[in-house]
Amino acid sequence: MKRKSIFLLILLFTSTIFSQTFFESLEPGENQIAVYVASCDWGPCIEKVVAHTKITFEPDSPYLKDFEIDRLIYQQGSTMGIAKGELTITEVFVSDSKGNKVNTPSNYVTMLTDVYPDAENSNPFISNSASSIFELYYSYRVQNDSLNINIPNVQGFVCKDVSKFSQKSFEHKMLLQDVEMEVNLKYMFYLPETNSEKKIPLILWFHGLGESGTNPYLVLLGTKSSALAGPKIQSYFENGIAILAPQCPSGWLETTEVGAMGIRYWAPVDIDAPIKKITNPVKKFFNKIFEFEGRKNPEPEEDPFAAVSYYTEPVTALLYDFLEAHPEIDRDRIYVGGCSAGGYMTMNMMIQHSDIFAAAFPTCEYYLDSKITDSQIKELAQKPLWFTYSLNDTTVKPENCCIPTIKRLKIAGAKNLKISEFPNVIDLTGKYYKNRKAKKDDDDFEKPFEYDGHYSWIYVLDDLCYDENESLFEWLSHQSK
Repeated sequence: MKRKSIFLLILLFTSTIFSQTFFESLEPGENQIAVYVASCDWGPCIEKVVAHTKITFEPDSPYLKDFEIDRLIYQQGSTMGIAKGELTITEVFVSDSKGNKVNTPSNYVTMLTDVYPDAENSNPFISNSASSIFELYYSYRVQNDSLNINIPNVQGFVCKDVSKFSQKSFEHKMLLQDVEMEVNLKYMFYLPETNSEKKIPLILWFHGLGESGTNPYLVLLGTKSSALAGPKIQSYFENGIAILAPQCPSGWLETTEVGAMGIRYWAPVDIDAPIKKITNPVKKFFNKIFEFEGRKNPEPEEDPFAAVSYYTEPVTALLYDFLEAHPEIDRDRIYVGGCSAGGYMTMNMMIQHSDIFAAAFPTCEYYLDSKITDSQIKELAQKPLWFTYSLNDTTVKPENCCIPTIKRLKIAGAKNLKISEFPNVIDLTGKYYKNRKAKKDDDDFEKPFEYDGHYSWIYVLDDLCYDENESLFEWLSHQSK
């Protein structure tokens, strides 16, 4: 911007929205803008902004090139905002109210923005911790200095993928260490339209740590989990599949174990691991002796420390409440899946309530193998499971979580165990490159963009996980209790 140093100051602002609300479509009123957000592999990305100006523009107006889009940060309920960067505009044209290019004069101007994994300022969400504590959110302002245009009024956000879902809240009271707790879970859900009398299956989906907080749209856009309601995944199920996606206020990794000052431990914590390295081999040795002599194991199996999520009971209550409200759900075909911390929660639910689910698909899951007992492995081995992970994941190291668990499941005789192991996570769409400015003679010409190794959920949600010729969701559609 030409006045960037000036507009880093606090700005007055009167907005028509007080939070980020998403719609299927919008027609911005005079002196308002509509912000279009794409649900991408790497997360949410603003793809275009439609502005309703007071000026009638000709399609070939030279002033179109002077438009700019500022990103502003606001606190909930405040009329004061601070400029925090701007969007990269790739094209500007005269349009209709929904952003379609027209060849006639119009009051609407559409600005296409950079859609790329590393596009600057393209994420419309503030980090979950900051937004939850300080109730902060992003808004946008369209400007054209040449014509003295200044439009800071965002009518709303548009994303068709997200608009398929509905949102609600669920309150649950429980006792923990004799203390009454109240948990409020916001959740998104999708129900397919069907005229069939046959019951429909359900996926209980758990988001990652980055999507925790109080804005449930993060659940759908943070890792493109909105794709679960997309035509590709839905097509594997005869009448579609329902989606229930709760949002955790803090993090699924928060456990029921309480430490100093009443603060709960977060998984993965393995404070007893060092001593177990010494005691476990000894226990196994004596167990073999007792088994050989025909005696029962003299020492009962211990429950691992800090292995149960604090949100186990609230989520289970939410699930049963949802099933009660929707009798069209087939209780024999309830599946559970999630990524990262959501993968931890997937494993947690399978360990604590395996009887509820017909199958599970944990992705880059964060459940330490050392926290799973031998008896729990035996129970898990009876269930259909599909693990997905990348070997170069440094955020959740597979060698500490899923790889040893998979090995133990195989030893325990798991018969319906599927694995999607990838060396890394790269773009397979052909749209995004490591260096999009590379020329034919460059070494990295047309090399695919490489994501963080933790992002293996991209392969899951893009339906790219296969066992021979069967995809993950095709396999899932065949599972039933």
